Amino acid sequence: MTLTYLLLQASVAVLAITGVLAAARQNMDLLSLVVIGIVTAIGRGTICDMMHGTEGIWLADANYVLVAALAARGTFFFEKLFRTNERALLYLDGVAGAVFCVLAIEKTLRLGFSAGVALVMGVITGIGGGLIRDVVTDNPNILLRRELYMTPILLGGGLFLALRGLAPLPQEQSAILAMVVIAAVRVGAIRFNW
Repeated sequence: MTLTYLLLQASVAVLAITGVLAAARQNMDLLSLVVIGIVTAIGRGTICDMMHGTEGIWLADANYVLVAALAARGTFFFEKLFRTNERALLYLDGVAGAVFCVLAIEKTLRLGFSAGVALVMGVITGIGGGLIRDVVTDNPNILLRRELYMTPILLGGGLFLALRGLAPLPQEQSAILAMVVIAAVRVGAIRFNW
């Protein structure tokens, strides 16, 4: 098991939890909430895979759907616990966006696309889960809120491309640094209402 795989699984779990929390106020049944959790969790990667014309990662590895379903189900039964830590989950959602952005950029570059296309793909993938969650749960769109959401992803994605092309850092270190920048700016936006 690689670090990338573990980060993806953790990100999938966080997205499933935030999807269920966004929908829980609407008094849905368990199955409906699990479906929303799964759609929110695997939506980001699915958008990226569809735009690349490649097979969805969750089709090749059912663990992604399983992790999303278990996280969604756990959230249903322990909603009050998750609800009291909702701000922490928003921070983790920022980390998940960072992971998906950087991995989408890397995958796009490996498929032979230009850096510009890779950055757009990273941004779309990074914000995709939040958009899907808000549309499916009929919540106000996260892009229309005042706090920075897409900007940290754009900045970090650009940084990753710059580091990857210019700096003598190994690729994994460049990816981690870019993820940290995205997550830090997003956490700052949540914490300080940037």
